[in-house]
Amino acid sequence: MKVLVAALVLLCACHLQAALVRRETPDEEAVPAAIDDFFSRYFLSLSNFMTKDLPQKLQAKELHSQAEAYLDRANKQLAPLAQELQSNVLSLFLPLLDLGKGEGQP
Repeated sequence: MKVLVAALVLLCACHLQAALVRRETPDEEAVPAAIDDFFSRYFLSLSNFMTKDLPQKLQAKELHSQAEAYLDRANKQLAPLAQELQSNVLSLFLPLLDLGKGEGQP
Protein backbone atom coordinates (compact mmCIF):
# COMPACT_ATOMS: atom_id res chain seq x y z
CA MET A 1 0.00 0.00 0.00
CA LYS A 2 2.89 2.34 0.81
CA VAL A 3 4.39 1.67 -2.60
CA LEU A 4 1.09 2.54 -4.26
CA VAL A 5 0.85 5.83 -2.37
CA ALA A 6 4.49 6.68 -3.12
CA ALA A 7 3.98 5.93 -6.81
CA LEU A 8 0.83 8.07 -6.87
CA VAL A 9 2.61 11.01 -5.24
CA LEU A 10 5.57 10.66 -7.60
CA LEU A 11 3.26 10.50 -10.60
CA CYS A 12 1.39 13.60 -9.45
CA ALA A 13 4.64 15.49 -8.85
CA CYS A 14 5.96 14.57 -12.30
CA HIS A 15 2.68 15.60 -13.88
CA LEU A 16 2.78 18.95 -12.10
CA GLN A 17 6.37 19.59 -13.15
CA ALA A 18 5.56 18.64 -16.75
CA ALA A 19 2.66 21.09 -16.73
CA LEU A 20 4.96 23.84 -15.47
CA VAL A 21 7.66 23.07 -18.05
CA ARG A 22 5.15 23.17 -20.93
CA ARG A 23 4.21 26.75 -20.23
CA GLU A 24 6.39 29.22 -22.04
CA THR A 25 5.61 32.33 -19.98
CA PRO A 26 4.15 31.41 -16.63
CA ASP A 27 2.20 34.16 -14.94
CA GLU A 28 2.55 34.56 -11.21
CA GLU A 29 -1.19 34.20 -10.78
CA ALA A 30 -1.41 31.17 -13.08
CA VAL A 31 0.94 29.04 -11.00
CA PRO A 32 -1.21 29.11 -7.82
CA ALA A 33 -4.25 28.32 -9.95
CA ALA A 34 -2.43 25.32 -11.41
CA ILE A 35 -1.47 24.19 -7.92
CA ASP A 36 -5.06 24.57 -6.74
CA ASP A 37 -6.23 22.62 -9.77
CA PHE A 38 -3.61 19.97 -9.09
CA PHE A 39 -4.68 19.54 -5.47
CA SER A 40 -8.37 19.54 -6.34
CA ARG A 41 -7.81 16.82 -8.95
CA TYR A 42 -5.62 14.91 -6.49
CA PHE A 43 -8.25 15.01 -3.75
CA LEU A 44 -10.97 14.12 -6.22
CA SER A 45 -9.04 11.07 -7.40
CA LEU A 46 -8.24 10.17 -3.79
CA SER A 47 -11.90 10.39 -2.81
CA ASN A 48 -12.86 8.27 -5.83
CA PHE A 49 -10.30 5.70 -4.81
CA MET A 50 -11.56 5.62 -1.23
CA THR A 51 -15.22 5.34 -2.20
CA LYS A 52 -15.08 3.09 -5.27
CA ASP A 53 -11.81 1.22 -5.75
CA LEU A 54 -10.87 0.46 -2.16
CA PRO A 55 -14.15 -1.26 -1.22
CA GLN A 56 -13.90 -3.41 -4.34
CA LYS A 57 -10.36 -4.46 -3.40
CA LEU A 58 -11.45 -5.22 0.15
CA GLN A 59 -14.35 -7.25 -1.18
CA ALA A 60 -11.93 -9.19 -3.40
CA LYS A 61 -9.77 -9.98 -0.36
CA GLU A 62 -12.86 -11.09 1.54
CA LEU A 63 -13.88 -13.36 -1.33
CA HIS A 64 -10.35 -14.77 -1.42
CA SER A 65 -10.45 -15.60 2.29
CA GLN A 66 -13.90 -17.19 1.92
CA ALA A 67 -12.63 -19.31 -0.97
CA GLU A 68 -9.64 -20.46 1.07
CA ALA A 69 -11.91 -21.40 3.98
CA TYR A 70 -14.17 -23.36 1.62
CA LEU A 71 -11.21 -25.23 0.12
CA ASP A 72 -9.88 -26.07 3.58
CA ARG A 73 -13.25 -27.46 4.64
CA ALA A 74 -13.56 -29.46 1.42
CA ASN A 75 -10.04 -30.82 1.84
CA LYS A 76 -10.80 -31.93 5.40
CA GLN A 77 -13.99 -33.66 4.26
CA LEU A 78 -12.52 -35.32 1.17
CA ALA A 79 -9.18 -36.49 2.60
CA PRO A 80 -10.65 -39.54 4.40
CA LEU A 81 -12.64 -40.47 1.30
CA ALA A 82 -9.53 -40.26 -0.85
CA GLN A 83 -7.58 -42.47 1.56
CA GLU A 84 -10.40 -45.02 1.61
CA LEU A 85 -10.57 -45.01 -2.18
CA GLN A 86 -6.81 -45.49 -2.38
CA SER A 87 -6.92 -48.48 -0.03
CA ASN A 88 -9.87 -50.01 -1.95
CA VAL A 89 -8.08 -49.64 -5.29
CA LEU A 90 -4.92 -51.16 -3.86
CA SER A 91 -6.84 -54.08 -2.34
CA LEU A 92 -8.47 -54.64 -5.73
CA PHE A 93 -5.27 -54.62 -7.79
CA LEU A 94 -2.82 -56.32 -5.40
CA PRO A 95 -4.40 -59.79 -5.81
CA LEU A 96 -4.35 -59.32 -9.58
CA LEU A 97 -0.66 -58.40 -9.47
CA ASP A 98 0.11 -61.38 -7.21
CA LEU A 99 -1.81 -63.66 -9.59
CA GLY A 100 0.19 -62.33 -12.53
CA LYS A 101 3.49 -62.85 -10.68
CA GLY A 102 2.52 -66.39 -9.74
CA GLU A 103 1.73 -67.38 -13.32
CA GLY A 104 4.93 -65.87 -14.70
CA GLN A 105 7.20 -67.95 -12.45
CA PRO A 106 7.96 -71.63 -13.42
